[in-house]
Amino acid sequence: MRFKYLLIAFLFFITKTFSQEKQEVLFTIDNEPFYAQEFINVYKKNVHLVSDSTITIKSYLDLFVDYKLKVKEAKELGLDTLPKFKKEFKSYKNNLINSFLKDNETTKKLAKEAYDRLKKEVKASHILIFLKPEATPADTLAAYNKLIEARNLILQGNDFVKIAKKYSQDPSVQQNGGDLGYFTAFQMIYEFENVAYSTQVNTVSMPFRTKFGYHILKVFDVRDSKGEVEVAHIMLKGDDVVSKKKIDSIYSVLKKNQVEFTSLAKIISDDKASAVNGGKLNRFSAGQMVDEFSNIAFSLKEEGEISQPFKTQFGWHIVKLLKKYPVESFEVMEVGLNQKVERDSRSNLIGKSLTNKLLKQYNVAVNEKALHQFEVDDWKLNSHKFDKKLLTINGKVITQNQFINFLKKNRFNSVKQAFNNFKEQEVLNYYKENIEFTNTEYATVLNEFKEGLLLFDLLENKVWNKSKDTINIDAFYKKNSKKYHNRELETIKGTVLVDYQNYLEQKLVKQLREKYEITFNTKVKDHILNLKI
Repeated sequence: MRFKYLLIAFLFFITKTFSQEKQEVLFTIDNEPFYAQEFINVYKKNVHLVSDSTITIKSYLDLFVDYKLKVKEAKELGLDTLPKFKKEFKSYKNNLINSFLKDNETTKKLAKEAYDRLKKEVKASHILIFLKPEATPADTLAAYNKLIEARNLILQGNDFVKIAKKYSQDPSVQQNGGDLGYFTAFQMIYEFENVAYSTQVNTVSMPFRTKFGYHILKVFDVRDSKGEVEVAHIMLKGDDVVSKKKIDSIYSVLKKNQVEFTSLAKIISDDKASAVNGGKLNRFSAGQMVDEFSNIAFSLKEEGEISQPFKTQFGWHIVKLLKKYPVESFEVMEVGLNQKVERDSRSNLIGKSLTNKLLKQYNVAVNEKALHQFEVDDWKLNSHKFDKKLLTINGKVITQNQFINFLKKNRFNSVKQAFNNFKEQEVLNYYKENIEFTNTEYATVLNEFKEGLLLFDLLENKVWNKSKDTINIDAFYKKNSKKYHNRELETIKGTVLVDYQNYLEQKLVKQLREKYEITFNTKVKDHILNLKI
């Protein structure tokens, strides 16, 4: 499947900047118009990909016409009505819509915020009270008040660790006293990260909510980021005298270069997950490992440098520095940051930003009387009474029954909260239903794929499947044997197959040029051929 998509993209690109405004017809095929600007954009997009330096704008125009002829033929044959085509096109269409459900301006803003945070590392501890998203107002208030109580005790001078062990419901609190160590952007859920980076050192935050419940946190330190490192390690479990002697002997062997680190790690290390890779670990930042391990790894200066044996809660280690990754410039990291932002919980802000823009852009009207009925009448027992218009979006009517279906599938604390979510959902649905007609960029990309898929299917039926006929290939070879210098077919099978496919495609194009009437707008054509593109 991936091969098909790559081939579709290669067969013909249509640039995303194509505009339908002020279009001049370049040519028609049986009175169907094709526009000059589309051809110019395609030429600009693809001319540098063509390895043949003799290609001219005129010869490229011939290719463009041939391309449109093939697409037209595919439609005439009804290839776009086949179930296989419809299924594949629908799948692509749905995936494409997802890439347009975002606000690029908000994405960039969040990426820049994340970059600024990546340059710092925060050391914090927290106290957590679990609370389900659908918790009642009473349970929510109880959790909040409990954390206010804990916070007041800390502010009065009580030890954070003792208070954390008494109040926190975090399962790890009895081991770490709520200590999270150092962390940076993307290592905590976004709501938690926000509070951590906005709380002053040695101060305790007010209670705040995440998907896990309510938290308070105390920031103990903020330092410049150390970036990331990539290391390999050898680990021995145990902290007895025997383990210490064994790790020391391994270190001695390594220092004398008597054996290669990778080979030794594969044989000796008790960390089996990394041992198979010669002890190599994924690159990490300072806060992603226990402090003892992290401090040693980041203290190494030169690539290839090996640490002395040291102990953590997991056992004894020797670490070899493979590479350091300092925080690079925003320009270098921007693409990767955008991708992380879109995968991270902060991506909810991107979708929310788009929804807010659409709510301002569309004519959205709420029937307040119909909405109030949900407050005074039981929709579960009397759903037959709920048959009124509830909401309109640019004239599209959404009924009370549709809202009831939404309520049945989702849980909310109040009708008001549920309706706000329902309204946002319907606004996004309206956007998706009409995007093909309102967003030129989307329509162009979708058309690009549709035409490419049609072209693929046509060539598959008319060229590639036919080229599997060995009798016809053999006849083609014999007819053109001089071209191959009388070599045996088996020795040049690939070349003959490609030549035969080209022959079939050229034959198809010739038939299509005879079948359809092509009419050029001479004035526009001459203008294009004289352009210096």
